[in-house]
Amino acid sequence: MISAISCKGVTIVKVIKTYYPKVRAIELFMFLVYGIVVSFGTLLLWVKGDLSFERWRTFMLIGLIYVLFCIFLSFCIRTQRIELTEYRIEHKLLGLSRRSVAFSSVKKVMFGKVNGSPVVAIINGNMEKPIFVPYLPFEKDWEEISSFIKERNQKVIISM
Repeated sequence: MISAISCKGVTIVKVIKTYYPKVRAIELFMFLVYGIVVSFGTLLLWVKGDLSFERWRTFMLIGLIYVLFCIFLSFCIRTQRIELTEYRIEHKLLGLSRRSVAFSSVKKVMFGKVNGSPVVAIINGNMEKPIFVPYLPFEKDWEEISSFIKERNQKVIISM
């Protein structure tokens, strides 16, 4: 918990609770996919009779692109967090505030899917479009987050 700090007219709002993503399963899945690609790629080169050290090394270097991309994705996922402050909910990515909604302006919180991905749609009284916040990798925290929003704004409707 961080206290409110005021300095030269700028006030940093007190963070009540921070939720961090659960990424172990996602990283395990990325590693599993890489293992399958390497295994089947090597097997395919061997079956075709084209498995030389040079070809295998080239194949592994190309696989390095996948590994680097997965590391970048993992870093982005790990740096996400949802912060509940005194007055608002904030979704942060790479340390920057990506979405921020004041509790007083929340009309409805709905759980659903957009393009096949589970999301939480926050209907804000100040905007026409809903604000989408990721459900994954915070799936185990949303019940607590929802009840906190309901506690701060008794008028909000939460639909699962």
